[in-house]
Amino acid sequence: MKKRFLALAMAGLMAVGCLAGCGNGGADQGGNNGGGNAGGTQSADGGAEVMGNGETIVMAFMNWKGMPAGTERISQKISEYTMEKYGVNVELQILDAASYAQNMKLMLSSGEQVDIFNSVMVGYNACINNGYTLDLEGNGLLQTYGQGIIDTFGDDYIDACRVNGTVYGLPTRKDDATGLFGIAIGAEYLDGIGYDYKSLYASEGDEVIYTTTDEITSIFTQLHEKFPDLYVFSPQEATISQSMKVDALGGDNFGVLLDPENSLVVEDLFASDTYYNLIKLFYDWNQAGFISKDALTDTNAATLQVLSGNAMAYATATKPGIKQQETNLCGREMILFQCGDDFLKSNSIAGMPWCINSGTEYPELAMTVLNGFYTDPVLSNLLLWGEEGTEYVKTDDGHIKFPEGIDADSSEYYNNVNWELPNQFIAEVWEGDSLDIWDRMTAFNSESTTSKALGFSFDNSAVASEFTALTNVYNEYGKALLFGFTDPDVGIPEFEARLKEAGLEKYMAAKQEALDAWAAEAGVQ
Repeated sequence: MKKRFLALAMAGLMAVGCLAGCGNGGADQGGNNGGGNAGGTQSADGGAEVMGNGETIVMAFMNWKGMPAGTERISQKISEYTMEKYGVNVELQILDAASYAQNMKLMLSSGEQVDIFNSVMVGYNACINNGYTLDLEGNGLLQTYGQGIIDTFGDDYIDACRVNGTVYGLPTRKDDATGLFGIAIGAEYLDGIGYDYKSLYASEGDEVIYTTTDEITSIFTQLHEKFPDLYVFSPQEATISQSMKVDALGGDNFGVLLDPENSLVVEDLFASDTYYNLIKLFYDWNQAGFISKDALTDTNAATLQVLSGNAMAYATATKPGIKQQETNLCGREMILFQCGDDFLKSNSIAGMPWCINSGTEYPELAMTVLNGFYTDPVLSNLLLWGEEGTEYVKTDDGHIKFPEGIDADSSEYYNNVNWELPNQFIAEVWEGDSLDIWDRMTAFNSESTTSKALGFSFDNSAVASEFTALTNVYNEYGKALLFGFTDPDVGIPEFEARLKEAGLEKYMAAKQEALDAWAAEAGVQ
């Protein structure tokens, strides 16, 4: 399976490379998007390009720092390009991560214009169940106006976003695998305790130091003693999915594969030793004073807490390029440790699909614009990095970097979520990363250990009420447990009892039934 996905990924990269070197052209195709648009052309970007009449396509996604100061300027730069190419403007709506799910649900349910959006944090299944997402193959929409996206990924990656036979979203070009239980620590703090991290890399050029949680605890103890005015560790809710080698089937933890490489048996995560051991570790860290007493109410991203000088470390998933990414985000050199394996989960590909709002007035234009962000380096660079000369400059060796006097904190458009955006693989490479970063990322994805359920998606609409009840229980207990504020010996049994009252067993049974049916059809044993 790894070889099959490597072949697909490499084919996608080759397709992107070919597309990036081509111009526009071809015969007229005609067409109408229902919004009064004129006909289009066949594009080298793949598929037809419907031409608009000055309409505006609103594109929404989240950012750890909220709306960057230069967002309107970048929207204008993008619009100058898309007006010439597609006859449309593009308005970026970049929302703060802390309130993204709530605000997106409000915008999508109220009829506010949002044409293209990323389903991260809102939940792909939740978006489908609430009717927010358009069938992307309806009337041949994807095949006609998004062929470049299909060429980029191949059918298997598109199919990974298929729910009950329907494609409602499109994957992002990113690190699909996860380097589990990564810990980022500021180099200056490690230097302060005399920790010789430079000698621990396995080979020259490595970005990650492989270690154990016992060693991390020892480091944290020394940091706490040396820097008592700072808190050591900033916990984040994503840590639960980034630390444990379990497969959260369908993107939720209410029924998982605890042995995902070997078993297709759906089990209860919260009754497992795997969950208990993680919660006990964080509880011990909290009791030792490593975690801020305000952690439950502090909504700032961990990287921002390190950037502001309040925290020294946090958990993250690792990948090729992680050291430079976290260093840029934190405004200081970060040293990356890893305590787990590299792992590819069933929903890794469909974890945060890009969707078109079912209520959009301009489906063809929305798909044409989305196709452009997946296939056109000009659009990808503007979206990821901003404006050349203002947000970045090119170096003699082919990288890009901040202009003199600018850093991640002062930049008006430093995007800290490139993994969320359509296709970073066709954009410029930031200084500090190797120019072959995307080849390395492809190898990382293909060489990671892989869940037997890779490609499985779960339609939970038949148990939607149970999912809501389970989510409410998790919101009541899960964060306090994960952040170490609740004794696991007391909190987990109560949490587990409440989950069962909310319908956990029924939900898990539905997930097992769907997984068994998928495995039979896919020939997975």
